[in-house]
Amino acid sequence: MKVLFVAPSSATVSGGAIATRQTLRSLEPHCEIHHLVCDVPEPSRPRMYASAAWAALTGRSYWEVSWRNRELREKVARLHARESFDVIHCEWLQSAVPLRGLDLPLVIRALDVHFVDMERWAGDRRYWREQAKRFRHFEAETLNSARAAVALSREDEELLRECGVRNIVTIPPPRPVEAENGSSGEPLAVFVGRLDMAPNREAFFLFANEVWSLIRSRVRVVFAGGFPDAEVRRRAAECGIELIAPLSDAGAARLFADARIFLSPVRSGTGIKIKTLDAMAYGKPMIGFRGAFRGVPVEHGVHAMIAESPADFARQFDELIDDAPRRRAIGIAARELIRDRFDPVTLGARLRDVYARAR
Repeated sequence: MKVLFVAPSSATVSGGAIATRQTLRSLEPHCEIHHLVCDVPEPSRPRMYASAAWAALTGRSYWEVSWRNRELREKVARLHARESFDVIHCEWLQSAVPLRGLDLPLVIRALDVHFVDMERWAGDRRYWREQAKRFRHFEAETLNSARAAVALSREDEELLRECGVRNIVTIPPPRPVEAENGSSGEPLAVFVGRLDMAPNREAFFLFANEVWSLIRSRVRVVFAGGFPDAEVRRRAAECGIELIAPLSDAGAARLFADARIFLSPVRSGTGIKIKTLDAMAYGKPMIGFRGAFRGVPVEHGVHAMIAESPADFARQFDELIDDAPRRRAIGIAARELIRDRFDPVTLGARLRDVYARAR
C-alpha cells in the first residue's frame, strides 16, 4: 500500500513529533511510506490581521482562515497526480485543512481536539470564544470530509462523536518499551513537557504554587522542555525548581535514565500525554493528576499513582520517593502495560487496516 504521510515539522522532543516518529516506524513493515514534512511558519502580523478581517467578513473562524496553505495544497495535489497514492495520511488537523475540497483518499489523525484547547485559551474574551465556537463546527466538518479519522484516546473519540464526527476510530500512538535501568545518584523527580504549551505551563504553576510547599522530602525537582517564559523562570528560581529548557534528545534520555520518579501535575488538554507513555515505557513510577493519564488505562497504585488534590499529590510524592520496592513494582507494571496496550506491531497493523478501508 502506497501512503503519503503529511506531517508538520516540529521540535524533535515534542510529544507530537515523538508520536509521529513512532507511528512511521510501526508502519514500515506494512506500507510504502512517502513522508512529506510541511512547514507551518508563524504568521506575520499583517497575515494575522488579514485572517481576522476575512474571518469577520465571511463568518468563518479565524483559525480556519489562518490555517489555509496554498503551497501545501498544490504540492499534495501534484504528488498525488504523479504517484497515485492509495492513502494520504494527514497528521494533525492543521495539515488536512489546506486539502479540503480536493478529491483525495484522506485519513486524518487528530492528535488533539483543537476547539477544546481554543475554548480554554480564549477564557472570558468574547471574540476568541466566538472563534472557538465557529471552529468546533469546522473541525467536525473537516474530519467528516475525510474517508476516515483517527483519535488517540477514547475520550477524544467520544468528544468528537458528540460534535457529529461519524467516521472515527481510536488507535493510540505506538510506544516500544525501553531497556530496564534503575536510577542512580541523588533523588530526582522529573517533569518533561513543553513549558510554553498551556497545559504544561498550568501544570508547572499548580505544582510550584500548591504542591511543592507541602512536600517534606528534600529532592531535586526538574521541569524540562520547551521555551518557558519569564514568569515561569522567575517562579522556578523562587521555589528552587530546576528548569532545563529547551531540552535536547540527549538531555531527555539522561533525565529518563536518572529519574527516581516522574511527575505530571497536568489537569487539562486533549489527545494523549506522550511523556506519560515515555516514562512508563522506561519503567519509571509516575505520580499525576487524572489529566496526565488521558487515554492511558492505568490502575491507581498498580501502574501509577493518581492524585486527586495538591495535598494528595504531595503525600504520594513523599511516600514514593523513599520506597524503593514500591517504586520498582509500579515501574515494572507500567512498563508491562505499555508493552501490552501500545505495541507498535499491533497498532501499526490496525492503522494499516484503516488505510485499507479508506483507499
